[in-house]
Amino acid sequence: MKKAHSSLIESHSYEQECPPAPLTSLELFAGAGGAALGVEKAGWGHIACIEWWETACDTLRAAGMPTVESDVRHVDYSVYRGKIGLMWASPPCQAWSEANQSAEIKGEDDIERNGWPWTLKAVSEVQPTWLVAENVKGAKSYIQKVVIPELRKQFPSVQLWQLNAKFYGVPQSRTRLFIVAGPVPISAPQVQPLITMRTAIGVPYDKPSPCVMTNEWKGRPTEPKWWRKLNNASDALAIATNGARLKLTVQECMALQSFPDGYPLQGTDREKHVQVGNAVPPPLAHTIASAVMEAESRRNSVSVPDTEPKPWYLSMQEL
Repeated sequence: MKKAHSSLIESHSYEQECPPAPLTSLELFAGAGGAALGVEKAGWGHIACIEWWETACDTLRAAGMPTVESDVRHVDYSVYRGKIGLMWASPPCQAWSEANQSAEIKGEDDIERNGWPWTLKAVSEVQPTWLVAENVKGAKSYIQKVVIPELRKQFPSVQLWQLNAKFYGVPQSRTRLFIVAGPVPISAPQVQPLITMRTAIGVPYDKPSPCVMTNEWKGRPTEPKWWRKLNNASDALAIATNGARLKLTVQECMALQSFPDGYPLQGTDREKHVQVGNAVPPPLAHTIASAVMEAESRRNSVSVPDTEPKPWYLSMQEL
């Protein structure tokens, strides 16, 4: 039996509040809602956030997001056709990640975790005006050889950006690839001043943290030789505290990912760590979605809607 979903944030009636069709959004592989937060803050109105993991769906519902709990392969996309201004997709990255390179099956051969064919099928069926799709650097060759040629059959402009979140208001070094496809090309966003780990969570480390990973719940080994590798954010914590602390809390990981205070993550401590480690940092998603919004507004002279901030935005730093 499904557990009751806590309602920490009042749910929105998206059918009533959603902006006009050109400014609507649909998200695939929505996770805990990191990208959804940034996309919404940029002025796009969510039609649906599609996610298969029940715990992440609990988080999306608690945050008031219009949640479709389903495998993206089993969704009837015909109901969205011609109604979506921006589709955002973050296909699973495990098949392409550095941590998976020793696996026997990886990349495009990992048919259970290569979400790009499912994404391309959804894009073809929905026909959104714009697409933003995100993944790790290891997928670059596949994206260039397979994904981009397919997208060029549908979109006049297809761009591939490599962006590090630390340059866009996130106190963490996190590099990802972003496909931005649409009717016209847009300029890559301007970089912003760096935010250090000390500023974000008070840890005496005067750089952005290393990447927040899904395994932060494990903490780090006691031997300093492991910390020097800076494989994840907890390594920087161990260095900064000389081994006095070896594990970041969920709240600290949320801050390093720039989730706003009070965001209602659901699940166990480990499940929360995994959700945060998998997420797109909201300010980075906001930066990209805002650039797309600006291009769409210029193209169609559509005014950007004024949106009432949700409770967690009230404590969120200005981007």
